Amino acid sequence: MFDNLSYLAMMAFGFGLSLATYRLFAMRNNWPMGAFHADLPAVPIMLGLVSLVAGILYAAAVGDVRGWMIVGFGFLLWMVWTSLLRVGSQLSLFLAPMATGLLLVGWLGSLFGYDRAASIIENPRELLRRPAVEQPFTRP
Repeated sequence: MFDNLSYLAMMAFGFGLSLATYRLFAMRNNWPMGAFHADLPAVPIMLGLVSLVAGILYAAAVGDVRGWMIVGFGFLLWMVWTSLLRVGSQLSLFLAPMATGLLLVGWLGSLFGYDRAASIIENPRELLRRPAVEQPFTRP
């Protein structure tokens, strides 16, 4: 039912929402904050919003049930990631842009006819396939 792009959209949604809202919860509950959240709050909020929007746009593009499941599981990931793993939300500074970048490469690549990028993200083993080895060169 889900493909790798759907999983990436869930991660972009969940990690992006966690990144955008972590400062609010950290200040209210006296949780530790990293340097970006404490000193430059606009950077993680903007990264989070870009990831969140990419996840929502992909969920809207795929359709009814699957789109709602992407949003639902992304929201569940946000709740677990922010509430239970408090400091794990700092890891979202790396995970959200990576998930968003891979999602955009795969999704936009398949939209514009570059199916090789989408197929590598869908099936990473495709990249590891090696051509058949020919007979070694021998001198006559």
